[in-house]
Amino acid sequence: SVATLRLPVPDVAAQRAFWDPVASWLGWSSTQSPEGTAAYTGAGLGLVFTPAPASSVQATLTLDAPSLSAVARLKDLLQAHHPRSIVSGPEEGLRFQDPAGLTWEYTPPSV
Repeated sequence: SVATLRLPVPDVAAQRAFWDPVASWLGWSSTQSPEGTAAYTGAGLGLVFTPAPASSVQATLTLDAPSLSAVARLKDLLQAHHPRSIVSGPEEGLRFQDPAGLTWEYTPPSV
């Protein structure tokens, strides 16, 4: 079964432009979703970005990376395509922000 997170964002088109490539880099898929939304599935998780007014509510979501090299690869891809999205990493795991201001952590398995 897939757990689905529905995340309200002020600009769904900006989320889609960011997440279409990032989802593929993570090995995820874009999925059908209602008009005006953007949806992705991967690693037993579904994400659905829905339109909402800009909010001061901030969230940090953590995604489990399969390896430290997967973290480094995602950092390299983000650096090449969305360099301003990177907050920190990858020493403790990569932290990046998407266009809605949501902070994501991509962390390797604990040793």
